[in-house]
Amino acid sequence: MTEFTKRYYPTVCIRRAEMKAMEKLPESEKTRMLPIVLLAPWLNSIEFENTFRIIEKSVGNGPIIIDLDRYFSSESDLPSRKYFRELLDHETGPTQWMNLIANHENYIPCIQLLGVSQENILKQIEFAKSLKRGFVFRLELHRYNDIDNIIQIVSGSLGQDFLIVLDYGYNKTYEIVEMNISGLMDRFLSLSSDLKFVISGSSFPNSFSDFDDFAESASIYSRMIYNNLARKYGNYNFFYGDWASTKPRTYDGGGSKPLPRIDFPTSSNWIIARSKENEWDFQMAAEMITRLPEWRDRPMVWGSGMIEKAAKGLPGGISTGPQAIASRVNIHLYLQNHFGSPTPPTGPKGKWIDPI
Repeated sequence: MTEFTKRYYPTVCIRRAEMKAMEKLPESEKTRMLPIVLLAPWLNSIEFENTFRIIEKSVGNGPIIIDLDRYFSSESDLPSRKYFRELLDHETGPTQWMNLIANHENYIPCIQLLGVSQENILKQIEFAKSLKRGFVFRLELHRYNDIDNIIQIVSGSLGQDFLIVLDYGYNKTYEIVEMNISGLMDRFLSLSSDLKFVISGSSFPNSFSDFDDFAESASIYSRMIYNNLARKYGNYNFFYGDWASTKPRTYDGGGSKPLPRIDFPTSSNWIIARSKENEWDFQMAAEMITRLPEWRDRPMVWGSGMIEKAAKGLPGGISTGPQAIASRVNIHLYLQNHFGSPTPPTGPKGKWIDPI
């Protein structure tokens, strides 16, 4: 039975916020979605094995789609970094990749395409078919992709259990994104109307001065892009994905210390609470969130509890930026996992303890 059904496909990286947010979701929520996990070394781990351990602890042992995080960069000589660079190697990497996938029964592989020879691509596909887990063609649209060759490869794979993920990366120019994806969709659908697609990307703000004192909220552009494209492709196997309210890694250097900020997701927006003029700390930002009318419809998940505890000044609430990010991601994951459905008044089902 295929895993590629109409469900939520969040892209998550091996970073503290995403891993904590996933860990705090009930198991019922994790099985409802199908995460796309981008592998990279975990923090400063010496061995890459710690990446697999944190995935098991946070995401669980259910089926997950696995790819490499090509935004990760390190020149370190730590074994974990050396192994990661070996996986990216165009010549020898695909063989190591197949060995990695074979060692984890719940990993659904993304076929490595960038810079990889036709022979090694076809070997990966044959290997993936032998595992009978399905496989994924994940195209990072801001990178160079030999679309004509990929079209040919997809054509040769018709009848197999696979998914096409069109990831436009970090982008707020939604008109251009929609035009580019529409062109690709039309080319793929000319092969078969039964193909399955996920559209994914990121748009969480890079700067926050425009949002001071609730001046405005930030639109979730990935949802907007998907909804607009669904008018044309909604009758096909066309599924929603995003970057779980995070952004791809960047290495721009330092900068001024960010102001305390609490981000509260709704289904279509992120409400951002901070005030430079009034010097809000995390407690005041959280308290201001809990005064909003949108707070009444909050999901009863870990992230909401962290905001409420911070607002009340209780121990264990949000007091740092990383905690605030993890709380936002946790709420966002839940809301997008249930998009279009009313939020259960008693919260999600499954093993979960109210942290208040």
